[in-house]
Amino acid sequence: MGEVKVARGRDPDLDKEAMRVVKSLPDFIPGKMNGQAVNVWYTVPITFKLQGI
Repeated sequence: MGEVKVARGRDPDLDKEAMRVVKSLPDFIPGKMNGQAVNVWYTVPITFKLQGI
């Protein structure tokens, strides 16, 4: 897994949990260009449903 960033943070605790979840995902298959593996930026949308607030 490469670099993980929070694009639009809402709360430090939620941002931390989102990063933990993304880092625990299985490795992605790399993008290819002309048969060569290349780095690809990918945005993973995460929605939290909070209860009791």
